[in-house]
Amino acid sequence: MTVLGASWSCAAEQAGALMATGGVPYYLAIQQGIEEELAKDKNVRAAMFIERPAPNEMAWRNATRRLVTLEAKVIIAYGGGAALAAMAEAPDLPVVFCAAFDPAASGLSGVNVTGVAAKAPLFPLVSVLQKISNYQKLGILFSSGEADSVRQADIVASLGGNVVKTDVKGLDTIFFPDDVQAVFLTCAGAVQNQKAVAGIVERARAGKIATASVFGGSAEQGILVSMFVPAEEIARKTAKIVAGVLAGGRLSGTPTLSSGSKAELVINGPEAKALGFVIPSDILSHAAITD
Repeated sequence: MTVLGASWSCAAEQAGALMATGGVPYYLAIQQGIEEELAKDKNVRAAMFIERPAPNEMAWRNATRRLVTLEAKVIIAYGGGAALAAMAEAPDLPVVFCAAFDPAASGLSGVNVTGVAAKAPLFPLVSVLQKISNYQKLGILFSSGEADSVRQADIVASLGGNVVKTDVKGLDTIFFPDDVQAVFLTCAGAVQNQKAVAGIVERARAGKIATASVFGGSAEQGILVSMFVPAEEIARKTAKIVAGVLAGGRLSGTPTLSSGSKAELVINGPEAKALGFVIPSDILSHAAITD
């Protein structure tokens, strides 16, 4: 557990951050943004306790209990799975979900829960991946223990074509068949942590396999294509909700805030070149290309 101060004060209110797992750059960027936003709010003095458990329900519940023991006034939960675990373990504590893909479908509702969705469009991302790689078979990496990830995997599979889904439960279960030409990384913590992504990228490079992710910061890790809601947008909206709770507000009646209108498409230029892919001109016109 990490303890950070958004604003140091003996009268600081405790806030807990429940990561789906440690080592996910996208989540870390959002968390940094939340802390910076809270630090700018003169009406809020917050001490932030950050839990980075393993990506499974039992670990999320245990981490929630630790935050309750630390007298956190609100829990910021990253992803639908972590949020559901926090709601079940601490039903009387306000839970603000962050970067959840489809809150309604995941069951994230109630008088003591709200948050910010990060529903980057999946069809455009898959379409870009197909245009670049011309894949005939797509591998999908997801985790059955994370509702958001299951939902994303089902949607991508429903788009048609030859797909194979792999349920990732740990580093030793990351697998995709040798005959896939592209791999899609869902939002699962078991898939998106840095160690997992490093292994996926290593194998993809060896097999000249295209990769796509729904998280920001993926290009820096070697992923070919990514499409995501900017971390700054999610952080700003989440911090506003958290600040309201720390100032004595209630979540009851607060609408779910939906992000997604400003989803960014990023192409990893060096990775495309190394894999032998040519980026179509119609994609170049609306994507950010990394050098």
